[in-house]
Amino acid sequence: MVISEVETPRPVTRTMAGGLAAKPAPRLGELLARLEGLSKVQEDRTVPSGDLSMNIDGTLRVGHHESFPVRDHALGQVAAKLRIPASYLRRCDPALRAQNVNRWLGDLRGDVLLRFEAGEVRAVLSRAYAPISHNDILGWLRKRLHDETQVRYELNDAYLDLQVVKGTPVEGIADIDRDPLHRGLHLRNSEIGMAKVTISALVYRTICLNGLLLGHGKWAYQRRHVGTNQVAENVRAAFEKALDLSAQAVGKFAGTRGVVIAEPLKALARVAERYELTESEALATRHAYSIEPAESLYGVINAVTRAANSSSLSVDSRHKLQTLGGRLVELARTGRRWLD
Repeated sequence: MVISEVETPRPVTRTMAGGLAAKPAPRLGELLARLEGLSKVQEDRTVPSGDLSMNIDGTLRVGHHESFPVRDHALGQVAAKLRIPASYLRRCDPALRAQNVNRWLGDLRGDVLLRFEAGEVRAVLSRAYAPISHNDILGWLRKRLHDETQVRYELNDAYLDLQVVKGTPVEGIADIDRDPLHRGLHLRNSEIGMAKVTISALVYRTICLNGLLLGHGKWAYQRRHVGTNQVAENVRAAFEKALDLSAQAVGKFAGTRGVVIAEPLKALARVAERYELTESEALATRHAYSIEPAESLYGVINAVTRAANSSSLSVDSRHKLQTLGGRLVELARTGRRWLD
């Protein structure tokens, strides 16, 4: 059985550092130092599935002599590999959980990749998974971006989300003095199988610190964690392309100021329904609109991306809203109905 490495049995929420809703201030070199520190307590092992078992205390036994705590996402990956509903496994009492896991581990064949951090199992992946670490990606780009490059980022168990914003606004845009728009790029990566390597064009709005992501088609580069040939070269090229395209994206976003929306709150409700926003996400968009109302598509999109700055939303929800803003810009740009 092949299990998708980007399946997300349950969100990972433990945040190590945050700042996607802040003005770009941390230095790239500081982030690299943090990642290098984490790498010292990380380890990978490829082991036969027959060497694994679960103890009654919930730890994962590797071989005969070692046992390790299992993080929640890794437990979900174990459940996926064994075709056990993760929600059921989490509800089991410790003895029944161990019995279930050990029963079905006996039928599992082949090797698995275990990823450890600070003595805990953070991921249980297939042997075909080719880790591309946050450190690898930023190391490839260190010379291009320099250690003193200001960034904003969020780092947690699941992801690194990084945004690089160019310091000067894009010229030739209407209302540039009143409402400066900057070009930039966005990187997302997961080291535990929750996402591909993704590099997207970014539009950054100075007034409200909004980030709008164009994460589809020509605007983005994506790479699964399978095989590593030419990844470094492709990532470097993708960063350059994202920076170039983001200048175009700024113009497209600014152009939505001329698209009149007579009832913006109704439009936001339709967006929430069409793109299946949660109640929390929809509420955040309405609140964002109340701060800066405008009867235009620009105002609607700005409410969506401004909502992505809400500290009450998970990083997944905030990323979803930033990408949705870019989706609406792209639909408007191509002349398609922007609610398609």
